Amino acid sequence: MLAVIGENVVDMLPEHNGLYRPCLGGSPFNVAIAAARQRLNVSYISPLSQDAFGQQFAAYLQQNGASYGLQYFSRRPSSLAMVSMDAQLQPQYSLYRTGIADRDISAETQIAALPSDCTVLHLGSLALESEDAPRIAQVVSAAKATGIRIALDINVRLNAVTNVAAYRDFVQQMIKQSDYIKASDEDLALLFEGEDLSDAVSLVRHSAPSAMLALTEGDKGATLYWQQHHITLPVIAATPFVDTVGAGDTFWANLLVSLIKQGLPKADDVSLDILRHCLQRAMLAASLNIATKGCNPPTREELDLALAKLS
Repeated sequence: MLAVIGENVVDMLPEHNGLYRPCLGGSPFNVAIAAARQRLNVSYISPLSQDAFGQQFAAYLQQNGASYGLQYFSRRPSSLAMVSMDAQLQPQYSLYRTGIADRDISAETQIAALPSDCTVLHLGSLALESEDAPRIAQVVSAAKATGIRIALDINVRLNAVTNVAAYRDFVQQMIKQSDYIKASDEDLALLFEGEDLSDAVSLVRHSAPSAMLALTEGDKGATLYWQQHHITLPVIAATPFVDTVGAGDTFWANLLVSLIKQGLPKADDVSLDILRHCLQRAMLAASLNIATKGCNPPTREELDLALAKLS
């Protein structure tokens, strides 16, 4: 069972006619959907709004086999993000995050919502805002005390935080608490300003020496670092290349699913071949997502079929 904490955001995606199309997103919410589509039991335990978008989020979870793990809907509105695409079709976000639903919860309520059969708690992205740090720290501490492993996607968004220095400090605190960490090369450049990529990777690995680190580098591929293991695979080109919205979330969700289905082995107990298979499956899932508009992770059947063709 995977539990997920973090933002649900309505992404306003630009259309060719100049209008915007609302799409349900938010990095942690995307992870929940992507994992559920692989038929993993998933519980999303950050609040949804009672507004129309919140009801759509709830229905979307249900349609994809995930559960909403709270007993209430917030009176606060759903968060919004205006999305634009740069020349490389990379999304840029203008976020509205004040007084919104997914932050309307206490640590005690979120801890109580952790499923009894939860094995991994995923969080990251805007959940690491320094104003939410005391709550998140309490939830993580309570989860670890019951043996739940922590999966962290740092997914740095400096334009959406109120105190950049405090945010960076808290992200680094959470790295130390985590068992599985995902970061892009861009994330590490923003988190460790002035450090080159290899030094930033070393800083993460030194902070969490027993944790697995998944590093994505866009069209350069992805690398797994896990104690004695070091695996790099080239990118799997998307056909067609539409946009990268949710690609990192899809990658991470599928990597976590693969590890959970392997029984969450320790680094000493897992082979390079198994890790290579897990990484390849995650990268292919991201490629399939890139071939569609917005975040649209593949189902298990779609991913199995694509993997068979790749082999």
